[in-house]
Amino acid sequence: MKKRRPIVWILDDEWSSHQLEKDFYQQHGFEVKITKSDTLEKDIPQYAPYADGVVVQVGFPCREDLIDQLQACKVIAVPGVGYNHVDVEAAARKGITVANVPDYCVEEVSDHTIALMFALTRQLSSYHHKVRDGKWDPLDTQPIHRFSEKTIGLLGFGRIARMVAAKLKPFGVRLLAHDEYVFDEIFDMYGVTPVSLTELMQLSNVLSLHVPLNEETNNLLNYERLKLMPKGSFIINTCRGGVVNEEALQKLIQEGHLAGAGLDVLEKEPPERDHPLLKMDEVIITPHASYVSEESLVELRERTCQVIVEGIQGKALNSALKQEKVNM
Repeated sequence: MKKRRPIVWILDDEWSSHQLEKDFYQQHGFEVKITKSDTLEKDIPQYAPYADGVVVQVGFPCREDLIDQLQACKVIAVPGVGYNHVDVEAAARKGITVANVPDYCVEEVSDHTIALMFALTRQLSSYHHKVRDGKWDPLDTQPIHRFSEKTIGLLGFGRIARMVAAKLKPFGVRLLAHDEYVFDEIFDMYGVTPVSLTELMQLSNVLSLHVPLNEETNNLLNYERLKLMPKGSFIINTCRGGVVNEEALQKLIQEGHLAGAGLDVLEKEPPERDHPLLKMDEVIITPHASYVSEESLVELRERTCQVIVEGIQGKALNSALKQEKVNM
């Protein structure tokens, strides 16, 4: 009897073309099936029971009800860093490995983070809008302070935060970080001073967020914690929207305590058109785009394919997420 070809099922609403994936998997003798949200219900009975590997795009829900229908699946690959949209525990109960691509866009996100820092602290958006409105006055947008005299705080000190620190070092800023899971030797290596969360909030003129969204970090930066920051400080968020309480952020900017924010992520994406933060001149919002470059997107897609191939082949995956397999 002829052995069937392994099937890769891609759940994706973002990428318009999957030719790269089709070419990659064809080289390994795999079939490819592609599903978008509007065809999911129709496709589940056709593909879910037979898929050997599943690619779940960030934002495409992969909950227990879907995972329970994966009868042949060996690996679920997340093409990105965040995996909140995948029920990792449900996958563990089915014996399915879940893996992400954690470091494909370190260069891009660190660049985007620093770009937001400079855009805010140099008041570039304000200058731009005033010039566009016919005003030509370099002194009507105040205050602007020398960047080298600022204290930059990093909440979380993983790959991206470390790259941010390395890129900021030549500017002469003071660098602080809070991360209970990082050894002191790592902080020393990057010339960063480890501090408590309270100290980080109290001392940072610019606070940049680099933590995953989980029970520990959800709504971590509420009104009380944000109010600890020095008056005139800035928030930069290129990790996950739920880490910051958006109502609290809005209120503290309106009260004049915080000077502004650079946000690449929001709690709900895309936001409603009447979202209050969209209307604030002190806030720069980008559409969860910090990972984007031509190079990073190709790398992401190729590495996601590699995760699927190796997972179906039964190889150990370096980027496999920690899972507790539950005995039924």
